[in-house]
Amino acid sequence: MTVYRPLPALAGALLAGLLAGCGGDSSHHGAPASVDLSGLDLERAGYCDLSVPEQCLYPFPNDYFTRADASADTGLRVHFDPAAMPVAQPVSVPASELAPQGVQTSGTTPVAPGEWNRNDGFSPGAMIQTHVAGLDLAQTGAVGIGDISASLDQDAPILVIDADSGERQLIWAELDANASDPARQALIIRPARNLLEGHRYIVALRALRDGDGELVAPSEVFRAYRDGIDTGEESLEARRERMESLLQNLEDHGVARDNLVQAWDFTVASQRNLTERLLHIRDQAFASLGGGAPAFTITESGPQIEGSVRGGISRGITGTFEVPNYLNQAGGPPGSRFNYDGDTGVDALPARLNGNDTMTARFRCQVPDTAVANFDDNGATVTPARAALYGHGLFGEGPGGEFRSGNVRAMQTEHNVMFCATDWIGMAEEDYIAGVIHNILADISLIPEQLDRSQQGLLNAMYLAELLQNPAGFASAPEFHAANGDLVYDPSEVFYDGNSQGGILGGALVATAPNIDRGVLGVPGSNYSLLLRRFGPFPERFGFILYQAYPDGLDQSLVLGLMQMLWDRAENNGYLSHLAGHFLPNTPTDKRILLHVALGDHQVTNWSAEIMARTIGAAIHEPTARLGEHPDANPYFAIDRIEQYPYHGNALMVWDSGDYDPVSGHGTPFAPSNNTGPTEGADPHESPRNTVAARQQKSDFLKSDGVVTDVCADQPCLTDDYSGLSRQ
Repeated sequence: MTVYRPLPALAGALLAGLLAGCGGDSSHHGAPASVDLSGLDLERAGYCDLSVPEQCLYPFPNDYFTRADASADTGLRVHFDPAAMPVAQPVSVPASELAPQGVQTSGTTPVAPGEWNRNDGFSPGAMIQTHVAGLDLAQTGAVGIGDISASLDQDAPILVIDADSGERQLIWAELDANASDPARQALIIRPARNLLEGHRYIVALRALRDGDGELVAPSEVFRAYRDGIDTGEESLEARRERMESLLQNLEDHGVARDNLVQAWDFTVASQRNLTERLLHIRDQAFASLGGGAPAFTITESGPQIEGSVRGGISRGITGTFEVPNYLNQAGGPPGSRFNYDGDTGVDALPARLNGNDTMTARFRCQVPDTAVANFDDNGATVTPARAALYGHGLFGEGPGGEFRSGNVRAMQTEHNVMFCATDWIGMAEEDYIAGVIHNILADISLIPEQLDRSQQGLLNAMYLAELLQNPAGFASAPEFHAANGDLVYDPSEVFYDGNSQGGILGGALVATAPNIDRGVLGVPGSNYSLLLRRFGPFPERFGFILYQAYPDGLDQSLVLGLMQMLWDRAENNGYLSHLAGHFLPNTPTDKRILLHVALGDHQVTNWSAEIMARTIGAAIHEPTARLGEHPDANPYFAIDRIEQYPYHGNALMVWDSGDYDPVSGHGTPFAPSNNTGPTEGADPHESPRNTVAARQQKSDFLKSDGVVTDVCADQPCLTDDYSGLSRQ
């Protein structure tokens, strides 16, 4: 924990006196020795940072919105005042395919900060944001997404530095391209590698310029702190020692205060605070098994399941299994959240409902005919398949739908894999149909109804993996044995293969599962606050509700940053550092991840996968991007190249579906560099999994001694639809 160095009272008094006596010039810029506070509501100073008066919680994230707490690992606790929170406006959305239940709210609803105030810091992938009136990033020379190396330049105008070490962080800056009013446009600063848990960081903005190239002036309140001008206001002066310590910290690391326009600090949440809820329910649930297997029931088994015959699959097996329920409604239906047994403390952990409640989760397993061609043939050859979980896409039906698609069956039959799947509850079809997701967009106070169920869903997936490994699990059921009695799969190890939503939640699963060590994350993502605005269909799929509830541009950015603080508990972003050698308690330490990215993906932005790669130490195949062409001036900066195959570490493969032809519509352009989603050309989102070479590479990796193999030679990795023929 960083200890602030307060300015001694006598030194502070001497400084104020000296500055006040300098001929009316106490500013390092020669500005008057006074500030104009006439436009400020000083009564808000107790819960708003008035150094950015346009938005109460700006700059964000910000340790100004914390309080000391010796019980927290960081020594801090987030302390958002209810009066500071964004206020949801009434929403009226009729029922439709995009909102099956519709959304109807009345009145105005401030975000209830209680769940946020349990955090001991902010997100490791924080959506750092503020407002600077008139800012022009090009005139300023600010670091952009095309060359993040510029964030390390000595004179970089936008900096994020580690407060203790002074190390500069890789970032990029962008103005919110979704804002309709430039006066309410957020400046967003994105870490290009996740920040370290429990560390304090300082954000410094200096020598910013407007569209005419003129220097942007700081706010009156920040100028008072920077230049030592006494405001005469007790509520503002109460912060002076801390601000002076921060500015001195910057100077100690070579950042002079003279041309600063804004500066603030924030602390990243601790490992314990980010992960403890999921790890707690995991440890309790597995302890309750006593070494046995979860209870399960097989409801149907055969080559034809629910009226569907699937080529390459000799048997489909569906059923249910029981998982301890840590949600506050019996059986944990959509809309439930963690049960805390009435404990309202900030460190309360989920408790099993009534001490014995269970959730009934669905599963489906598919046995490829390469394992056994005919279950009824006593003489059939049995070649036990590898066991793996399949993670499906956004709001999909886990044991059905996508799981039965051709590319999944191709992976099974080409490489003898038995996949089993369950629902990603919290982000499953049933949550969508019930309207839970839409109601959250209309009032983000409801977000625990999604993220708590998502954590329960991760536990459900771990239990399904246990059923595959434990001798008392599926191996004990005759449905998983051929006619001659042989088990049709190898229970010695369980792997993970997921796509889209399965690539966004799958990293959290692999990082925390006691029974999964290797996973392939297809078209993966991390950090929903980054992903959503860069999801091409976001405005018409989800934004139409969020923007009605929060019509102000600054609020729209802020609510995404607020949501990320809680999303961290249930998606890759909160767990990435634990896939890079910094493993979690009671968790195996041999974790390996292979990232398969679709260049120009319309649904899960490539930028996110690059952040993941830097954070988990994944190396990239080269060359990439059409024989070296790339819109970035310095593509894939700070990502190691794979020097030699086979490669034994985490890896990133970028799969290219071909350049965009505007006449035919085939191919895929590079994604926009601003925070909007791609819409032109063919969406390559499903192309890697539909590519024979990609499936071969996944197979080579998903083995006990698996490695990353070279399936692209000295060329970029090209998908099977690179020719421009759309895959049906």
